Amino acid sequence: MENRELPLVSVVIPTYNRINTLPVSVNSVLNQTYENLELIIMDDGSTDGTEEYVNSIADSRVRYRRAEKNMGPSAARNKGAELAKGKYLAFQDSDDEWMPDKLEKQMKIILENGDVSLVYSEFGFYRGEELIIIIPSKKIPDEEKHGDIFPYLLLYPLISTQTMVMETNAFIETGGFNEYLKSYEDFEFSLRFAKNHKIGFVAEPLVKVNNSPNSVNQRLGERIRTQFYMVREMLDSLRERNLLEYKLDIVFHEAESLLCHDIYIEELQRLSEEYLSGGERETALSYLDKMEQGKENVYRKMEMLKLLPQFKQKVLEIYSELYENKGFWSKDKQDTLKQLVSSIVLFQKAFSVPKELKERYNSIEKRLAEEELTENDRLYLLADIVELFETLEKLW
Repeated sequence: MENRELPLVSVVIPTYNRINTLPVSVNSVLNQTYENLELIIMDDGSTDGTEEYVNSIADSRVRYRRAEKNMGPSAARNKGAELAKGKYLAFQDSDDEWMPDKLEKQMKIILENGDVSLVYSEFGFYRGEELIIIIPSKKIPDEEKHGDIFPYLLLYPLISTQTMVMETNAFIETGGFNEYLKSYEDFEFSLRFAKNHKIGFVAEPLVKVNNSPNSVNQRLGERIRTQFYMVREMLDSLRERNLLEYKLDIVFHEAESLLCHDIYIEELQRLSEEYLSGGERETALSYLDKMEQGKENVYRKMEMLKLLPQFKQKVLEIYSELYENKGFWSKDKQDTLKQLVSSIVLFQKAFSVPKELKERYNSIEKRLAEEELTENDRLYLLADIVELFETLEKLW
């Protein structure tokens, strides 16, 4: 798209010590088919040669600003937006890649739909060149992904920062990214933005996401804190739509999956004491009880998992003695094995044990009860018990 009369798009890349990934990210912006853009690289205090690299780029569309002290990605993006000259604004991460026609496809929707203030797209997580997953999921109905998506965003995230293209003034008027949050900043911003703006969507992955070990979305506990921050800020909207309990349930399951029981309990207690009343507090109390129980179950599982290697080692010792003829099959060994295998009942109560695993357990228990077993039968039985313990270890 070479028409220089098309509106200027300002692209902001915040970066901090990402010299190994930044060039690919930068090139994916500069090689867009939509050429009327400026690229603002916000160096958040890098010490790895980022400035020298940027100064070597032979493209007049590139602008560079360096902070002496690390501000954090949200503050760097907001500062970049303040420097933007374009009518439209986009963000890229310093370790991801844009598809060559990303801006062209998104700007087409903005320019052809006067009531749309922001357009986002799908993005793909990659392992090397292999596409692992596309977000948002194709299972989500299309009508939930564009237009008035505020009700959906009250519950679930849809929009990732590096997929956004929007009106610069609308970004600034909305207040930019919340610089105090440490995770889910894009979720929180898009929720605020969608409350007063129509949203457009491109149903194809226009961004290739390469997660870095220190990526902000690895800060799992902060996701739960941000979710509760959004609940507090959007409490009236959740109440109006009767979505508060549904939202607490969603965050409950997310906290459980991330093993963030304590953070959920702490944040829900604060919400209940300072913001909720009547039936809402009763609902919160029920989730507090459920999370306390879930926390106890996790600790119980962890303690049980510590025992499995000991059980397995004991069985291996009996196997070794029998195989090397250093010991005979005795009633003591039989009783020891029965005790070890019977302990699996506790695992079945604590873990979601698959049906086939229960059947294997029942088979082993029956064979242990048999009096007439050959030496080979016993060796096979011991090997099956060890395999059963190893399978249990992999359950969680």
